[in-house]
Amino acid sequence: MGFDISYHPIRQDQMNSWFFQPLKALQNGDDSVIQDIIQKQPETFFAEKYSYVLQSIVNQLDLPSEKGLLYGMAVISGLFTRYQYIRGTAYSFLLEKHPEMEKYCSPWSSFLPDWVKAPIHSRIEENYSSGIYMNPDQVKALLSDYENDETIHEILKDFFATNLEVFLLALQEASDTNSGLMEATEIIEVDPFDINKSTCYSDIRFCDPKGAYVYHDVAIAQFKELTGMEEKEILQKIVSQEIIYQKSATDIPDTTKQTSSAPEKKKGFFSRLFKRK
Repeated sequence: MGFDISYHPIRQDQMNSWFFQPLKALQNGDDSVIQDIIQKQPETFFAEKYSYVLQSIVNQLDLPSEKGLLYGMAVISGLFTRYQYIRGTAYSFLLEKHPEMEKYCSPWSSFLPDWVKAPIHSRIEENYSSGIYMNPDQVKALLSDYENDETIHEILKDFFATNLEVFLLALQEASDTNSGLMEATEIIEVDPFDINKSTCYSDIRFCDPKGAYVYHDVAIAQFKELTGMEEKEILQKIVSQEIIYQKSATDIPDTTKQTSSAPEKKKGFFSRLFKRK
């Protein structure tokens, strides 16, 4: 189990031009808006995936928005702009401990088009879903308060721990482009022992690998502490399946072979549709 969190810088005009406008046109049977957007992108753009995700959303608008439409918007965002990955520590979870930090978040219902249902949950409640959204002013305010307010500084430092640098980078990149910041889970699913085998439902090339390397280092450190083995031996035994690694909330490894697998996390709509890098 556990969560693979991603943070996507996105402005509301980008939400409209990349997502809501082509989606609304598609509802009316018009794919010309999608085609116009594709024509303006470089040859390396995942045009087929872009069209496929939007078509899939139109066919599943009855899903809760956080599981369908808004999750899909995070996927779409990652086809256009760089995003950050963090294993396990989501701002959504921080709000459970520090509800006062919600002042840096905006309710989705405050700016979504009137034809889009507001999400049932505005925070991450399960895998394959969207989470919180910070508008551009809130992004800048949180960055400023991290630097100047000791209480906010300590809250972020204590919660994000080894992932703090990556989270701050996500905030900074959003601030630099006057963007808001969108949180989602399982846009990318990282294999900490072979990052090249990670699964991504968006464009993996736009995912900054920094957070994946943090996850790798933490996972290796856990194995070392539990087994006394060095990294090379750990990786060899994982490849040969002498050690079975099962992602969990704490990522604690099982050092013996097993015939049964741990319960899998509930698959989201897009994870059932495709698994492409």
